[in-house]
Amino acid sequence: MSEAEIKKNLHIAIEEINDEAFLQAVYTIVSSKVEESKEYELTPEQLRILEDRRAKHLSGESKSYTWDEVKERIRNRR
Repeated sequence: MSEAEIKKNLHIAIEEINDEAFLQAVYTIVSSKVEESKEYELTPEQLRILEDRRAKHLSGESKSYTWDEVKERIRNRR
């Protein structure tokens, strides 16, 4: 069954269901999936900060660490 057919059949089935608790459960599942699929957008200020940090990283102006260096620094703090 294709995605379009599944959606159509779900719509038809839901229209015929009169069990409020069941419908609420389905709604909860569907709405949580919709929230997961929403794409996060950065504000213009967040984008500017990110672009500034990226430019500094690429130019060598800011300090970067390898994963091994980071893990070693963390181990030394304990």
